Formats: sequence, C-alpha cells, structure tokens
Amino acid sequence: MFNLIKNEWIKYFMRPATWVMLSLIVLIFALGIALDHFTTGDTTQNKSYDTNWQREVRTDIKDLSAKVAEISKKDPNKLSFNEAVTLANSEHELTRLSFYLEKNVQPPAMNNFYDYLLETSPLINLVALMIIVIAGSMMSREHQQGTIKLLMIRPASRLKIFFSKYIFILMTALIFVIFTYGVAAIIGLMTRTYNPTSKLAITNPETGAYKMVEFWPLLAKVMVNDLIMVIILATIAYVLSVLLRNTAAAQGIGLGLLFLGSLVVNFIASKTELVKYLWPANWSLNRYVTGLPAVKDMTYNFSLGYNLIALVVVIALAAYIFNKRDIAS
Repeated sequence: MFNLIKNEWIKYFMRPATWVMLSLIVLIFALGIALDHFTTGDTTQNKSYDTNWQREVRTDIKDLSAKVAEISKKDPNKLSFNEAVTLANSEHELTRLSFYLEKNVQPPAMNNFYDYLLETSPLINLVALMIIVIAGSMMSREHQQGTIKLLMIRPASRLKIFFSKYIFILMTALIFVIFTYGVAAIIGLMTRTYNPTSKLAITNPETGAYKMVEFWPLLAKVMVNDLIMVIILATIAYVLSVLLRNTAAAQGIGLGLLFLGSLVVNFIASKTELVKYLWPANWSLNRYVTGLPAVKDMTYNFSLGYNLIALVVVIALAAYIFNKRDIAS
C-alpha cells in the first residue's frame, strides 16, 4: 500500500495545479496585508503595554471613557461616519481593556498575533474547496481516462487501491491545513504584535461577553476542528467520485455542500430542532468554539461522535461498492 500512496503523491504533487493551489493561499494572505495597509492606517491598533501596564491601561480607560461620553452627548442621528466609527471602536476597546484589567492580565495590542491566527479559520473554506477538487477527481479520473483497468491488473487488491487513495486524501488535507496556518503564523509574526502572555480574551458572538482562555490549546482545538471539516467534505467528494465515476458531478456536489450546506442548515434550524440529526449541521465543530451551534442544546461530543460514525459508514459503503462493482460497466 505504501507504494500506491507514493504513486498518488508523485502524481498529484508533480502537477502544477497543486502548487498553484498552495500559491493561491499565500496570495490570499498577501492581499489581506495590502488591504490592511490601505484601509486601517491606525497606529493605535498595534499599541502594546510595558511592565507598568496597569497604570497605562487605567489611563487609556479614562481617556476612552471621556471620548465615549463626549460623542454620546451628540444626537445619534447627526453623528458623522467617522464619529460613529470612533464611538463603536472606543466602546469596544473600553470593554476589552476593562476585562483584561479585571482579570489582571496584560492586554495585547488590538492587532495581535493570536487573534490573527484565529482569524485564519474562515480561510479553511478555501482549503476545503481545493481538497474537494482533488478528492472529487481521485477515482472518477481513473474511469474517465481508462487507467482504472491498469490499476485492476496490479497485484494489489481493490481495497488496497481504494484505501491508498483515501489515505492520500487525508494526508493532503492535513498538509494543506498545516500549510495555511503555517503561512498565517509567518505573516503574523512579521505584521502583528506578539502577545505578552499565553492568555487571550475572546468574545461570544451571541452575547458579546468576554472570557479568558489559554491560547495554544484553543488554537490546537480550532485547527483540529478545521481539519475534521475538511476531511468530511473531502470524504464526501471522494465517495461521490467512486460511486458516480464522474469528476464534474463529484466536485459539483461537494462544492454545493460546502457553500450551501450552512445556509440550508440555518434555514431548517429556524423551523425545527431536528436539524441536529442532519450531517451538515454537525461537521463545523468550530461552531462550539464561537458558541453558535445550529441548535442550542447540541454538544461538541454529540457532533464529533456523529461525524466519526458517518465517516466510517460512508467509507465502508463506498469501499464495499468499489470492491464488488464491475469495472467494465
């Protein structure tokens, strides 16, 4: 099986398209840097505190409170755009600094390294798209090009061929996810202020309340959750590639699930809590990190277990069909 996996590795990583995908990830980060440069230009975003941070933070809280009070005296309907933005940013920063001071933790700059790494997670949808394109063509391309018969006459069994391709997909998903976060880390170290402690205040998007967490365990959990979601979508694309033997159909359905799955889940969730039994409602495990599961009583362990069982079922079904199907048909 090792040689089969090695052949897949050589086949796909010798193609320019694979390297174009990896280059596109770097380009997206470069565009993000350019946008930050031309749209922010606020040096206070990178302000950091020294050893006397408590006194500096209290001073900033006092200044921000005065600024908020001054702008709040005006009629909200007559505020200029800049005043409205300044008011919103000042209130946010006032709440953030007050929380750090209350917890006796030195606050990082607003544009800090840890937040930048966490903001990488939404970009995993792009990684999922790339892996779907690869997985969706993995077996169907063999059928369409007629090379599947050459595989069948090799001494390796059908199940070895099936699982060698699937293992390669898992390895590729892992490499792409690590590469994405690796690029983010390198760029973040060059463009963001490094955090003074391992603690980070994060907000619940639903309530707006802050909580203090240890960053590195949180990042590890976010990365694992991202990897699981990519693997799920890649598995679906690969299974469709095996069952349908059509690259366009496998990739199209996979991409449709990626872009429309959350919309369908949110729509159904507004109608019934039974949505939690649908697979797309469970594969984004980072919903639990942000505090926004599809249904409030859903738990991380429920979704994780659901995903593992579903993966085993669909892979076992696809492997059985591939092992029994007449290749000539």
